[in-house]
Amino acid sequence: MANEEINLDRDWSATLNVSGINAPAGGNKNLELPEGYYKAAVSDMYINHERNSNRVIIKLTVTEGSFAGVVRTTGLGLPKDDRDNVRYYWRGLSESVGYTPAQLDAGSINIDRTTYVDREAHIHFVPKSETENGYEKIDFLAPAEWSQQNQMFMAREKIEGEKKMTEAPSVAPSSLSGNTTTKADVLSKLGL
Repeated sequence: MANEEINLDRDWSATLNVSGINAPAGGNKNLELPEGYYKAAVSDMYINHERNSNRVIIKLTVTEGSFAGVVRTTGLGLPKDDRDNVRYYWRGLSESVGYTPAQLDAGSINIDRTTYVDREAHIHFVPKSETENGYEKIDFLAPAEWSQQNQMFMAREKIEGEKKMTEAPSVAPSSLSGNTTTKADVLSKLGL
């Protein structure tokens, strides 16, 4: 592991212009994480030059609830220029960790690991799907957007849970009382 760390660049920096754009609206570190809205600390960021010199890897550690301590990894490409659409995702990450639109709309800003590490991000997490692309999805959301979407998600989950409870198949009373039908009973009723 020590040899792998040698090629990780934690002293990266870039110039990023996210003014005038909106962010996209979306211990037991290997524990499965269900879909949901989480607060997570940006615990590490680095570039692995052997894999992709233009992609920043972002490690997130869930900070609250029963999944606190679970780690998830995502990444963002560095923008090639002021028209590169990846800037929208950097805007999302920046707002997610608490930078305000006024701060971000000031023009080009310099970013590096210290801009984000140890800050709390607001994320929407979707586990990987075997039927779709096979990747986990992490959306970075501004705190107010995160709160609103989380409330709607929780309300939907509650409604779906209640619906499942009312749609649960009923159990016939005879099967609860210990009265079971045997093969002989069925054959005798059929006259065989």
